[in-house]
Amino acid sequence: MKLPIIINEAGKIYIEAVPQLAWGRAKECTFIGALEAALAVTDTPHTYENLMGWSALAFRTRWYHGANDRRWCPSCPVGESAEELDLLRGAIGWELPTLSDFGSPTHPREELATTIVREIREGRPVLAYEPQLNVAVVFGFEDEGHILLARDYMTDAPVARLPLEKLGSFLCFLGHRHGGLNAREAMLDGLARGVANWHRSHAPAEAGRYWYGRAALLKWREDLQHAESLDTEARRLLFFVNWWAFDALADARAAAERFLRRNSEYFLGRQHRHILLSADLFGEEARLLRRTLAEKQAFLGPWTGKSVEHWTALVRERETALLAHILAFETEAFGELENMLDAASVPLHSVATTAA
Repeated sequence: MKLPIIINEAGKIYIEAVPQLAWGRAKECTFIGALEAALAVTDTPHTYENLMGWSALAFRTRWYHGANDRRWCPSCPVGESAEELDLLRGAIGWELPTLSDFGSPTHPREELATTIVREIREGRPVLAYEPQLNVAVVFGFEDEGHILLARDYMTDAPVARLPLEKLGSFLCFLGHRHGGLNAREAMLDGLARGVANWHRSHAPAEAGRYWYGRAALLKWREDLQHAESLDTEARRLLFFVNWWAFDALADARAAAERFLRRNSEYFLGRQHRHILLSADLFGEEARLLRRTLAEKQAFLGPWTGKSVEHWTALVRERETALLAHILAFETEAFGELENMLDAASVPLHSVATTAA
């Protein structure tokens, strides 16, 4: 059994060999990237693409609509949602308890520091929001947990030192393990939820709703077609969310292809054939999305060197045409996954669905 190595070094206590986090490593979902890094020092390491597939995040498209003052939200592609956490708990066997109200009377910060210290001393990294609300891995501490040592997507430094009070409002502990992994069943669960999400309409969210799958792509296109009528602040928000959701989609579909190919060995005959056909489609889609980002002519974002002033009607026309192309890819790819599940006699996951 692999045991984590705990280092006590001049007042710093930390878990050795927790991998570094960074953008641009084909691990854009910060929750899954951080979870992969945390699990790497346990005796149950799992790859990014498997965690993306088992959670169905590799197959999810989600788009947020909220109140007028917060019409869009960068949370639409994030992975730390309740449904995805439930799938991961079943797949990897860890409890993954979460906390979102620390600092409240029921979870005072002193108590939180004690809990984090205990987890680190027992060799279990903790996932937490850093100040910009990306998920980081807390792998050590100073001053009995009032200063935390983290791997962070937002810094090039090997270690980010975060005061406890600077953490955002989400923590996820590994907790305890309650069972082994059946990779075949975990894959079927992820695929069933992925297909169900493709057909899903929308579900309630804080101050709004999340649209899923085909409905999300149609709402996304519709919002781009009306961007010209927005005021400056609303257009600036849509400009950012539009890029971020596209970047996350490119990452997810690349993970979907890898996940399907690497796990196709668990299936034979028609099931195997449909898996590989869907992998081909998701792979072609992912290459189109990544090529689009590299060309910097559509879905402009912080890494393109362009701003909302460059987001012209012509650029948005390119984007709506690309979303139509993506819709065609996904319709065919999810059809293949449906055929696979049908061949395996697997019913779709029941998910909360509301008619539009």
